Formats: sequence, structure tokens, C-alpha cells
Amino acid sequence: MKAHRVMRADAPVGCERLALVRFTYIGFDGREHADGELVVLDALADQVARIFAALRARRFPLQQARLMNAYDGDDDASMDANNTSAFNDRNVVGTQSISMHAYGAAIDINPVQNPAYDRVNGMRVLVPQAGAAYAQRSPLRSGMAESVTQVFAAHGFTVWGGRFRDPDYQHFTIPRALSQKLIRLPPREARAMFDAAAGHGAKK
Repeated sequence: MKAHRVMRADAPVGCERLALVRFTYIGFDGREHADGELVVLDALADQVARIFAALRARRFPLQQARLMNAYDGDDDASMDANNTSAFNDRNVVGTQSISMHAYGAAIDINPVQNPAYDRVNGMRVLVPQAGAAYAQRSPLRSGMAESVTQVFAAHGFTVWGGRFRDPDYQHFTIPRALSQKLIRLPPREARAMFDAAAGHGAKK
């Protein structure tokens, strides 16, 4: 990841606290694809696997899910490829704030069907450009995030970027305060804490 600029020297989470999740998903071609891969914080791995098992069961389509290594950490290139992704040690676009992706605690799904609004020189810009046809969020179409927000929430990813002031429809994450607690705990305790938080969210 360091060689591909996905992890910086001062990364807030090191390789020892990251886990690779492999999964099968339904493509937009209606077929199963067994090459899904995401890197996430170790404490989240079990719940992330369950999220993508649930998406597969619902036949919610994904274009692809490749590691950010394939794009040398370039989020724009990943979005242009309509790539579902997770860990990427970077800042929030246009700020000095560390992205939740740098903690392995955020997932972006189908960026073309779920574009985001970035702030560039004070202007709101839709990315990727191929997502312009999906800026209007109704009617709901295949691959759009609104149909699976409850799936993510039931597994602890209770923050959806579609509710941000500048919507980021592809973005699902856990609360930032929770991520800070998890990275300070030993892996086993962190996993237990997150599983408990996810279970609580599922009951709401």
C-alpha cells in the first residue's frame, strides 16, 4: 500500500490493524463475481463481510470492488472507474481533516450511481462527472445507495453521506468518535465493541 501511495508514512492506522475482506457480489451484468476486495479496520471486518453478503442476497449490483492499490490511491480515478472502495490514507477533499477512509472505517459504493459534491474554490462540483445522470435521486435506479442504507446501518455504518449538507451519496461510515475508540483498543476488544455497537444499531 505504501508503494502505491495508499498509505502515508504518518498513517493514523498501520497495516497491523487492517484486514482484507474478500467477497462475492452481483455485477450490473446480473452475474456473480468472486473478486470483491476491501481493506478495512480489523474491528469492522466481520460486519463488513456481512454487509456485502446481504447486498449479494438482495442482488444489489456493484460495478467492481478493487483495492485502492489499483489506482495508486487516486480517489478520482477510482470513482471514474465506478469502483467500490474502503481504506485510503487521505484527507477529506479540500481540507486538512483526515478522511474516515484513512482509518479503514468508510466505504464508498458505486460512485457513478452515487456521486458526491466536492468543494473546489468555494464552488460545489459533482464527482465523478459520469454521475451527472444520477444527481437527481428519484426515481430510484439500480445501484443507488438509498435502497441499502438500512443494511449498512444494521452493521454499524450508521453515517450516510447522502444526508450531508454537500451530499456524498456513495459514502458510508461509522461515527468518528467510535473509530477513535476502536483504534485505541486491542483488536479483540475493538471487535467486541464494534459488534456490540452494530447489534444495538440493528435493534433500533
